[in-house]
Amino acid sequence: MVRLLPRFCLLRLKFCALLAVWICVCWGGVRADAITVDFQLACNLGGTCGAGDFFFDHPAALDDLNFVAQAYSPFADSLSAISEATVTFTHPDTGAIGTQLSNFEVPADAVTIYVGGRDLAGNQVSTGGPGGPNGAFPRGQGTFVGDAADDFAMWGGAIAFDTKTATGADRNWHFGFGTPPGPGTVDFISVAWHELGHVFGFGTADSFENQISSSEFQGAAAAALYGGSVPVLYNPDSFKHEHWAGGVKSPPYVEEPTPSFGPSLVLGRRTLLTPLDYAGLKDVGWEVPAQLLGLHGNTDDDGDVDGVDFLAWQRGFGITSGANALMGDMNGQGAVDNFDLWLWEQNYGATSTPGGLAAPTQVPEPGGWCLLAVGALSLTAC
Repeated sequence: MVRLLPRFCLLRLKFCALLAVWICVCWGGVRADAITVDFQLACNLGGTCGAGDFFFDHPAALDDLNFVAQAYSPFADSLSAISEATVTFTHPDTGAIGTQLSNFEVPADAVTIYVGGRDLAGNQVSTGGPGGPNGAFPRGQGTFVGDAADDFAMWGGAIAFDTKTATGADRNWHFGFGTPPGPGTVDFISVAWHELGHVFGFGTADSFENQISSSEFQGAAAAALYGGSVPVLYNPDSFKHEHWAGGVKSPPYVEEPTPSFGPSLVLGRRTLLTPLDYAGLKDVGWEVPAQLLGLHGNTDDDGDVDGVDFLAWQRGFGITSGANALMGDMNGQGAVDNFDLWLWEQNYGATSTPGGLAAPTQVPEPGGWCLLAVGALSLTAC
């Protein structure tokens, strides 16, 4: 759940005034990302974006996407550059499968993701996945195609966001990472986190599918955190297991949250990326920082997120490289910045057992009756 800062300060924080000063003055800290996520508007492929294009009609959406990318950019993988390539993807605005671009280039340690919107079928609110051709761009990583795949790499991919409900009404999106979604709205941040996971290989990479037996994901990082194999859902249309099963929760929190990579989202609720989601991405092959595999926002590994963790961030704010958790780096990118503060604020008051800093070591998804009963919406991988 997102806590609004003014209410949060008034009710729970004695050093509210100091916190507010740091937020207002220092929100633009410099990051030291390992991976750059470059979003490109699909509407620009056919000319110029205009009225009727998702990101023209919703200008706040691109700011939210750039914010969401900070949850993935700390991955420490080194991706080689791509030049003069031909790439394919499903066009986000039209749904055209096999859309092709020639002489395509991606810098080292970067991915390019085409984004747009269209009226998706039924109750779907989004669909996304890595681009192709499959296996064409190893980017200096390990084996990532076929039964022996144990790693993953891509040039990028595509994400489409829904524009209409099943009744033809405009989809009621909520934008803004600083405010919680209202009743009946679809939280854009939650959906974007989920679909970026599919682009990065969760439920789409061979290295993910290869670690599943009898609808149980057996990846080492996820199993260590979860305490055993994690149930996953099979999509007969894609012949892949694309999501954690309904009812799965994420350790090491005492009050375990619902992970982002489940099959559906609830209207009016923000669903954050959890340690279990990051553990799944680690098992896909990404080098995920330890801070993201445990209790988020906890800098000192004492099993709770409290004012001590905020003071670590305060003292370290502005460090642009070489920072660790004790210095206030809460997502492992080596810098101490505004995103670390945001992670702390979202998790303030959360607890885990000591040692919770790091873990050892399309759909239609639910049936229509379930979606109606819980007010949930489906998400897909393509």
